[in-house]
Amino acid sequence: MKQANEQYTILYARLSQDDGSQGDSNSIQNQRMMLEKYAKDNGFENVKFLYDDGATGTNFNRPAFQEVMALIESGEVATLIVKDMSRLGREYLEVGRLTEIVFPSYGVRFIAMNDGVDSLYGDNEFTPFKNIINEWYAKDCSKKGKASARIKAESGARVASRPPFGYQKDPDDPKRKIIPDEETSPIVQHIFSLCMVGKGPSQIANQLKEEQVHIPAYFYYKKNGVKITGFNSAEPYNWQQTTIAKILENEVYLGHTINLKHTTLSFKNKKRIERPENEQVRIENTHQPLIDKTTWDIVQDIRKHKRRRANMEEQNIFSGLIYCKDCGGTMVLHRAHTMDAVKNNFMCSTYKKKGKENCSAHYIRETQLAEIILDDLRRVTHYARQHEFLFAKHITQKNGAEIRREIAQTERDLENLKRRDTELTALFKRLYEDNVLGKIPNEVFRKLSDDYLTEQKEIQTTIPKKENDLERLKASVSNASAFIDKAKQYTEINELTAEILHLFIERVEVGERTEKWSRTAMQEINIYYRDIGLLDNVIEPQTEESSQTTSTEVA
Repeated sequence: MKQANEQYTILYARLSQDDGSQGDSNSIQNQRMMLEKYAKDNGFENVKFLYDDGATGTNFNRPAFQEVMALIESGEVATLIVKDMSRLGREYLEVGRLTEIVFPSYGVRFIAMNDGVDSLYGDNEFTPFKNIINEWYAKDCSKKGKASARIKAESGARVASRPPFGYQKDPDDPKRKIIPDEETSPIVQHIFSLCMVGKGPSQIANQLKEEQVHIPAYFYYKKNGVKITGFNSAEPYNWQQTTIAKILENEVYLGHTINLKHTTLSFKNKKRIERPENEQVRIENTHQPLIDKTTWDIVQDIRKHKRRRANMEEQNIFSGLIYCKDCGGTMVLHRAHTMDAVKNNFMCSTYKKKGKENCSAHYIRETQLAEIILDDLRRVTHYARQHEFLFAKHITQKNGAEIRREIAQTERDLENLKRRDTELTALFKRLYEDNVLGKIPNEVFRKLSDDYLTEQKEIQTTIPKKENDLERLKASVSNASAFIDKAKQYTEINELTAEILHLFIERVEVGERTEKWSRTAMQEINIYYRDIGLLDNVIEPQTEESSQTTSTEVA
């Protein structure tokens, strides 16, 4: 350990963003002048000035303060001087631990000039109260900052400091608006198009690496000269699947602003967490979208049915689309290197996992299913193009009444659930009051309250699901014109691709054959098209191996 006359007198200053807004008195320069004058007037020597600029007092993991602590722990500090207690920190428990335990144990004299604190002359009885007041101040600043951010967010202004990848700040209104970035917006659109053809985030990331497309952090560094945390300039094409997934799930590309998506655990703990959706601020149509609604819906549907990449050269273009008509489970595609491609087949996943007691095989060959879907898709799109008025009229009449009935029933179910939730809250309150007043014994109270709370928890889990169902139903009201527009874009469909399948089809249900093990028995295939309702059944021509009937229905 150094001798006392060789030890440092540390002058420590700190300034946070909130402190800076209060005026110049707390500026680093003013703190330094005050500290150096105090040290000179009181004969302190071997002075070393350290400071943290823009650092909150509730976090003690500040670079300069950590350097101070390292010097103290190595025995190189005789005295630590700060302007006031709040400069040391605004978390009263940690400040108390430092001043009452840590500093004395290392023989460090602690001085807070403006608060009249000098450990050489004993404890100041008002110091703990000052520490608590300093923490209250930090908490109040945090509360006001969040309130200010919410007001700004609800006004439609962007709260985030950095524009999302694919956009740039609007030169005419940089604080509130964003516009597409000509250099990066095509990359975002390329990512969505790759997902449309069935590629997952890891596959897209690998393809962008192969194409040597620069990552978002590279473009930000190139434009602003600032490196985002974790960016390695030696790996400018190192795309990560998490980055791709976040882009594919970000509604900003639809033209919407989602403010206040994240917050911190508390004013003391700055760990970033995602807010619940009901606490976020969502404002639609605030800027030019990069992705149209149809593409967005298809991509979200594909992402909902994420599948692990099969170890085959050709991927399953039907992934997330084929279901068992009887049990509702997915149909799994069975392929093998030892099997001819023509024998690739779909089978009910429930049957495969749980056996014939739960469902049957619903076996159908991949080539047969592809032929049926392609033939029906050509038929429906041709009809939509050639007879627009009749097509639209037929779809509207067929599905309008059915969907209205389903919407009405879902609204009634939702209303009943919410009413029961309110009733259970009132019942629990009365039960608690009766228990407190001694009207019912503790055992009865615990039994009934457990039952009520379990039921209420189930209801509160079901309500959001019902609300989502209601939104889906309202959004599924027949939109024949949207289907006709797509049909006009694809006048010739020569083969099925993942993009075409997901663009036109919501799901396909495969029924069991009317006669088990028969290769010529009828097999019903229900094709659910996007945007439109149930079309007339069509009996497919019989083949030597199997026969199917097809029908189409809206999702």
